[in-house]
Formats: sequence, structure tokens, C-alpha cells
Amino acid sequence: MASLWHYQTETTLEIPSTELFSNVTYYIILVTVEEVKWKVKHRYKDFYNLHNRLVLDHGVSKDILPSKKVIGNKSNKFVESRRNALERYLQKILTFLKRMMPKVFVEFLDFHLYDTYFLLQELSLKCYAEADFILSSTKTYTLTPLELHAISKFLKVPFSEMEKRLDLGPILDMCSQLENLTIAGSSNNYLQSSIVLNKLPFEITHLKIHNSLYLKNVSLKMIHSLGNLRNTLSSLRVSYTTAENVSDVLQCDVLHKTTIEGSEKWLALETLDLSHNNIVDIDKTISLAVNLKHLVLNDNKISTISNLTHLPKLEHLSIVNNLITICEELHTKVGNIKTINLSQNNIVTTKGFYKVYSLENLDLSCNKITDVEELKYLGKLPCLEYMRLTGNSVSTAVDYRVKVLESFGEKAKDIYLDNEKASQAELDKVSVLRALRIVKEGKTPDLSIEKSDNSSSSG
Repeated sequence: MASLWHYQTETTLEIPSTELFSNVTYYIILVTVEEVKWKVKHRYKDFYNLHNRLVLDHGVSKDILPSKKVIGNKSNKFVESRRNALERYLQKILTFLKRMMPKVFVEFLDFHLYDTYFLLQELSLKCYAEADFILSSTKTYTLTPLELHAISKFLKVPFSEMEKRLDLGPILDMCSQLENLTIAGSSNNYLQSSIVLNKLPFEITHLKIHNSLYLKNVSLKMIHSLGNLRNTLSSLRVSYTTAENVSDVLQCDVLHKTTIEGSEKWLALETLDLSHNNIVDIDKTISLAVNLKHLVLNDNKISTISNLTHLPKLEHLSIVNNLITICEELHTKVGNIKTINLSQNNIVTTKGFYKVYSLENLDLSCNKITDVEELKYLGKLPCLEYMRLTGNSVSTAVDYRVKVLESFGEKAKDIYLDNEKASQAELDKVSVLRALRIVKEGKTPDLSIEKSDNSSSSG
């Protein structure tokens, strides 16, 4: 990120090329501050308006701007000549104004987009003017690694004489009151500059998010400190990153991730959403979120459910669109869980669910279950009420619903299968199938038929 006040002698302005659009010549200005570069495009009219402001407000000589009449000639010779003349003009202005950098010149060259001081100057004014509106809004406020890097850098690097004028108070004050925040990164060049957001290190020590934080397309390795977030944050969402393990997220600011320290626990975290990453394993680091209730790991590369016994309060687990094939003895891995969503995986049997007695809601839609016998284990779950099995081959079989409901016995009337409660006709068939099964086992069946709650009682 650029820092004009620290690299004044290494700051240059050039006009290396021009572009002709709709018969208008645009001059491509290349701004360089040490190693940071960016481009700005302006037509002559913009130079003219800038010059008038500088002459009027800042005592710039009226005669140093090249004539518009000559620039109006579109021949290559004259365009080249005027390009050089405008480049010299900008260099003279930069030399003349370098100690003051008025806003009109800053915005003409886009310093407010790429330079630490000028970006923070604009952000501070915005926070001062709009803090009440931002804090009262239900919308999540968004910052980029560029802004956070600028804040972190400004608080660490010794101030120059010019930077002492900058007041970060409005920014820090607003950031300390935010309820929800999104940090949106990118691996591409930022706007027209050589800056890449995900290569900028930053800290979150100055943020005191009380509710939710969303890290979207951020380089987790660039987060050097989470500050007090582990003690205040209740909801964390991280997506579109290169994270392969839970440790890459929960220990993103920790150098040695092989050890787990008590000081690294996320004491307030109740919801963790790590969807759309490259996570291959639920490693033991998940135990740092000891109070977690909701865990979402959709659209990753997980093949095994593990290490969830360290989460005694976990109620909701979602691992949609992963690589899970078999869930063995799930009751030994998930505790007293209420909701499980494992849709869009490669599961072929429900045998591993047979002792998850606390389970109330199960979504196994779009898996690879082909045999209705592989669903009978669900009938042994006393709390199960909602099941979704659509998208499996078994759901197209004749009397699929009746055969599945049969395994629940008298509880069949309370089950919502694929978002529908059993009809009375289905319950009648269930009773017949149960009776036939009992006879087959050499017992005397009870031929009474339970009526569903929706059916009319006879007089």
C-alpha cells in the first residue's frame, strides 16, 4: 500500500500512453509511490478543471497548463508532444503541492484509494459523518484488508509531521461498536493498482465485534492478530478461502498450530460456518469452540466425521456436498445432536445413525441409498420427526414411503417424510405391513389401525 509521506522522494508521475475513445483523447497517468503503482485516466477537460481550482485556491501559476488548442490536434505528433507537456505539468504541480496535497489533487490522482494516509483521512470523515446511521443499520458493515492494513500500519509506523494531523478516533470508535462485520478480500489486483488485497497483512485487535464476523475470500495467513474476538464473537463465517483444516481458521493468528492453548478458546462462539472452502478434515482444533451449537461445513472435501465429541452443546450439524460415504457409530462422535444435514454426499446406509437417540431432524437427500432396508435403522430413533430422502434411488421405489414409515411402528403418524406427513391411506398400509411382518415372525398381530391426526373420527 502506498505511503506518500514516507516516500516523497520515491514518488513519480508519468503519462506513458494515451487512449482515443469517441474521438476524445484520454491520458493514462501512472502514479508510482515506492513499489506501489496505479493508473488514472483523464481527458484534457479534467486537467483544465483541476488547474483552475489549483490556481484559484492554491496559488498555482496560471500559465503552466499546456494550451487546449494545440491538444485539439489529433495527429500523432501533436498528441505525443502534448502528452509530454502534460506529464511535465503534473510533475511541476506535485513538486509545488507535495507539502500540502489538496483534496482536489488527491482525488484527481486517486491517492484516496491507494495511499494509507489519504484513504484513512476519507474513512475517518465517513465514520464521523455516518457512524450513527451505520451502527443503527441492520445491514452488515463491510471493510477490506486494504482498510484494515492501513489502520494496522498507521498505528505501528512512526508518524511523519503530516500524518500527525490525522485523527483515527472516529474510525476506532465506530469499529469498537460494530455488531456485525464483513471483511471482503480478493486475490486480484485492486482496481487499477498493483496492490493485491490478500497480500496485505492486517490485525483485528482494534475491532470489538459483538455478534457476527464474515471473512469472505480473505487470506487467513495475513491475519496477524484477532485481538479480543475470541471472547466476544458469537457467530463466525469463513468462506471462499484456501483453508484445509479447522485450525487454519480458529488458529489463523497462531504461529504453531500443532498445540492447543487454553487462551485460544473461542468462549462466546455459538455458530461456526466454514462453507465453501477446501477443508478435508474436522481436526481437534474444533474443541477450541467449546460452546458451539451450530456447525456448518457445506461444500468442502470432508470424508469423515470426527472430533465432535469435544462439543457438548452442539445441536446442529450440516456437512452438505462433501465426500462422506459411511457414518460409522455416529452416536460416539456427535453427542446429543438434534439436527443433521448430510445431503449431497455418497452415503449408502443409515446403519451408523441407529443410536443417535437425540436426533430430531435428518436430511439425507441426494445421496446413494438404493435399498429401503438400509433405512430401517432410523425407526429406532425415538425423537426423530423430520426426514428428507429425496434424490436417492430408493425414493423412486414402489411404496417407498410406506416401507420407510413401517420401521417407525406406531410413531409413523408423527413422521414428516420428505416434508409430508403420512396420509391415512399410507398409515393403513403401514398397519398391514406390520401385521404381515409380525405373523411372519410367529406372533399374533394387533389389527387395529391408528388414525392420523388429520383424519375425521367416525360417530
